[in-house]
Amino acid sequence: MSAARRPHIEFLRSPEEVAPLGEAWNEIALSNSQDIQQLDLTSSFEWAMSLWESHLQNQKQAVLVLREGEAVIGVFPLHANRRSIRGVPCRSFQPISELYSGRTGFLFRELRAESLLAMLDFLRGKLGAWDTFSATVVQGGVHETILLEAARQRNWRNVVLERVSSPYIPFLETWENHFAALPKKLRSTMRNGEKRLRERGELAYREFVSPDEMGDFNSAVRSIENDSWKATRGTSIASNLVHEAFHSAFTLKAAQKGWFSGHVLFLDRKPVAYIMGLLHKGVFLDLKESYCSQFREMSPGHVLKSFAFARLYQRQTRWYDFMGKCEEYKMKWTDKTYTRITYLIFSNTLRGRLARLLGSGWRAASAFSAASETNTSESVQMALR
Repeated sequence: MSAARRPHIEFLRSPEEVAPLGEAWNEIALSNSQDIQQLDLTSSFEWAMSLWESHLQNQKQAVLVLREGEAVIGVFPLHANRRSIRGVPCRSFQPISELYSGRTGFLFRELRAESLLAMLDFLRGKLGAWDTFSATVVQGGVHETILLEAARQRNWRNVVLERVSSPYIPFLETWENHFAALPKKLRSTMRNGEKRLRERGELAYREFVSPDEMGDFNSAVRSIENDSWKATRGTSIASNLVHEAFHSAFTLKAAQKGWFSGHVLFLDRKPVAYIMGLLHKGVFLDLKESYCSQFREMSPGHVLKSFAFARLYQRQTRWYDFMGKCEEYKMKWTDKTYTRITYLIFSNTLRGRLARLLGSGWRAASAFSAASETNTSESVQMALR
C-alpha cells in the first residue's frame, strides 16, 4: 500500500474544522441505519453539531478522523469529562452522542475492533492516558461486539452502567391491517377519543416536514408543552433552555436534510397533541411527544397516532421506534423491545485499575472479566458521584 493510501488519523477540535466532514460522516452513519439494531439519525452529523452548539456551547472537543488517502473511513467525535469513582478522579472520554441520543455506536466504514483500538490508542498519544471510556450500544448488535472485542484484546475490564429497553413497532403491510391487529381496547380508545374531540370542535391533523414550517411546528410544541403534564413535573422542553435550544436547532437541520416528520393534532386550530419525529429509510424515530392535559380523558396522544400512522404508512415506513423507556402508553401499541447498554471501560492505568477495584467491590471484580468476554454480562451497580 502506498503512503498516500495508508490509513492515518487526523485530530480536529472545533466545529469549524469538523464542518467539511458532514457529507462523509452521514454517508457512514446512514449506510448502517436500516434496522432497529443499527444506528439511527442521532448518529448523524447534524445531531452531533446541534449537541455541540447547545450542550457544549461550541467548546473544543476531540474529533478523530480516520482516512485512507483522502477518503474518510471513520469518525470518532469525543467529549472529555472528569468522572469520580469512589473518590478516584478519572480522566474519561465518551462519544458526544452520550449526552443525548438513541441507537448510536461507532462510525467506521468497516466495523472492526481494530479501528476502535486505533482511535483510542491515538487519543492516548495525543492527549495523554485516559482512565475510563463509556459508550452506549444496542445489545446484540455489531457495535457491542466490536466494543467488547476491543476490551478483550487489551484486557480492559468493563461494567454495565445501565440497560434501557425501548419499545418499537414493526409495521404491517397496510394501516388497515395494523389497526385491525391492535388490542380491542386501544382501538376503542382511539375511536371514542376522536368522537369526543370532534364533539368539542373542529378536529384537524397536519404533518410538518419542510424548513419553512419549523417555526410553526416549534410554536405548537411549546404551546402543548406549557399545558402538558410534563410542565408540572419540570420535564417539558420549555422548562430546560438547553434542550429547547437543541431541539429548535436540530429540527431545522433535519428538515433541511429531508428527515423531519412532525405531527400535530389541532382542535379549533389550537394544537392539542404532537409527535416530534424523524423518518429515514423507513425507520421513524419518536423523539418527543405530548398532549394538553385538559384533554387527557379524550386520549389525544392515541388519537393523533391514528392519523400519524396512516400518514407514515403512505410514506413506506417499516419501523416505528418509540425510543426512551417502556412506558405504559407505549406498551399498549407493541410488545417488541430492543435494549441499549451503556458500558464503562477501564483502562490499565493506575487510576483506571484503582477505580475498578474500589468502585465495584471484591464480589463484582469477577464480573468484569465475564463482561469483557460476553454480550450478556449482568449490570454491576457502581457508586459514581
